Amino acid sequence: MGPITKKSSTVASEKSLFGSGLTNAKAPRHPSVLAVSSRGFDKQLTPPSQTNSKSKLIAEYIERFQLVTKGGLFIDGFAAPQSRSHPEAWTARRVLELEPKRLRRFWLCELDPDGVEQLRALKQVHNRQPRFRHVSVMEGDFNQTVDGILASRRITPTAATFAFLDQRNMECHWETVRKLAHFKRRKIEVMYFLGTSWSMRSLKSASRPEKFQEIEKWWGRPDWQSLIEAQQSSLPLIFAERFTKELGYGYVNIYPILLNENGTKVAFHLIHASDHPQAPVLMTRAYRKVCGEIANSPADNQMDLLSWEQT
Repeated sequence: MGPITKKSSTVASEKSLFGSGLTNAKAPRHPSVLAVSSRGFDKQLTPPSQTNSKSKLIAEYIERFQLVTKGGLFIDGFAAPQSRSHPEAWTARRVLELEPKRLRRFWLCELDPDGVEQLRALKQVHNRQPRFRHVSVMEGDFNQTVDGILASRRITPTAATFAFLDQRNMECHWETVRKLAHFKRRKIEVMYFLGTSWSMRSLKSASRPEKFQEIEKWWGRPDWQSLIEAQQSSLPLIFAERFTKELGYGYVNIYPILLNENGTKVAFHLIHASDHPQAPVLMTRAYRKVCGEIANSPADNQMDLLSWEQT
């Protein structure tokens, strides 16, 4: 599935965009505390394939981008492990263990008490390691705790800020995404995971008023029933268009995450929204390394990568 951009960019410009900075990165000086490497590529893991792919993709991308930004801030809205019995495939953990350690502040948010305890244990390992790094565990509904994060005055106008939104189903309100997008002039970059197949099932099976309210908050408008008439494959495109037209992001790309590594069924779509011209190229590089050249994705060599200009 292809990208939606407001500003045109091409893979042909990769070399001029990045120069030699990425190729001169130093190797990690200390081994990861995971049973595998910090990015998890050295050993076959046993967690659900899509969970492992998502966490590896985000870690690989952040590792690349932090070498460009020389630092940054990381907001994880649903931060406990997606597969609680497989912390080796835990995105927050993988990102915290990246080398070199350049991100300086983390907000790890979670509603579930057991997940909060896991986050607190993770904080004990990484907070102030090194000294400039701060890890905050935010207990509660991210749709509410986000207000405290944005009001903390820690997110400066020029700080590179990443918001990772890996909701389980429909927990992330659209108003929350809007708050992140409109918080500052240099937009907070959003990595939004859409559970495409079960989101559509939830839409079609909704029958209780409380479920209607949940869906309306997730969609952000009362016209959510119009989504039922859309094809499932159109759902990520509909969301991506909203990131472009409503939220004003310059570069919006869609990356399918397969249910099984060697299968064809899509479990999630990553909607990656940024205003940084290097972001889509770096994400596509990371995606190609972790997931391969999946057909109809920005990493598909048969597509005109990163050059579809939204009109």
